[in-house]
Amino acid sequence: MHRIFVPCAEFDRLDYWLHHPRSVEDLHAMGDDLAAGVRIMLYNPAGEDRPARLRFQEEINCWVAYPTPGIVG
Repeated sequence: MHRIFVPCAEFDRLDYWLHHPRSVEDLHAMGDDLAAGVRIMLYNPAGEDRPARLRFQEEINCWVAYPTPGIVG
């Protein structure tokens, strides 16, 4: 499962816009696996992980991760 960085101290949001340079680098590293609906693992500077699904939001031209409580791996 691909890991995507988010620059947050806590996972307390309903969505995470993946526009931080490290997030974008992680997305590019996914190569052909980068697609809407793909399960990923978000990680933050504290080393915490949170499962999520990807969706591309055309209106903001950005990949967005939506945490998926209870879904791991």
